Amino acid sequence: MTEPIDEFLPLFHFRERHVRRIEAPPSQVAAQLRDVELARSPLIGPLFALRSLPARLARIRSRHSDPVRAHDPDAGQSPGAGQGNASGALQAGRLGHFLDAAFVTLRDDPARGLVVGAVGAFWRSAGGVRRIAPAQFATDRTPGLARLAWMFDFQPLDQGRACLAVTETRIHGNDAAARRAMRCYWLLIRPASGLIRREILRLLARRCADSAPPR
Repeated sequence: MTEPIDEFLPLFHFRERHVRRIEAPPSQVAAQLRDVELARSPLIGPLFALRSLPARLARIRSRHSDPVRAHDPDAGQSPGAGQGNASGALQAGRLGHFLDAAFVTLRDDPARGLVVGAVGAFWRSAGGVRRIAPAQFATDRTPGLARLAWMFDFQPLDQGRACLAVTETRIHGNDAAARRAMRCYWLLIRPASGLIRREILRLLARRCADSAPPR
């Protein structure tokens, strides 16, 4: 079965997928997605810190090896780098803030779900995210970078009374160097990344249950 993410990243080198049944129609679940309060989870904050640990360690090593960086904590940081914005958005609490800060929206279907994307060297200390327009995502082939697509898809169950919530992340390295770097980074961050995504689905299911009319 074709899914929305296939339109934007049909070929990939890294993939993670999680599913959860939610007792609400797909359109209602999609409407709740961006309002999920990440701060309601006791796990997401620590998991996000763990996920960003490899990049922070790389930044510390870089500062120790470079006298300029050692005396200037902002050296080498680009304004609006993806990970910095994502951290601030995470503290703000809403999933929508996080998605808008760290990604571009590739598809937003009120009846089905959302696909967002980013292009960058995600393994670098500042996130290495390159600002692009949504139309550039599918065709970007910048050497040394990777493309990441993240989907939330709500597939109808029980004649539309419930849905299967699917979150899938795909990453495509634009060249061999990007694939090697991403492979090492992926091995480090994948466990925490997977837990974050499962926790988002749990929060989404809880939000839908809390907002459901009494039977």
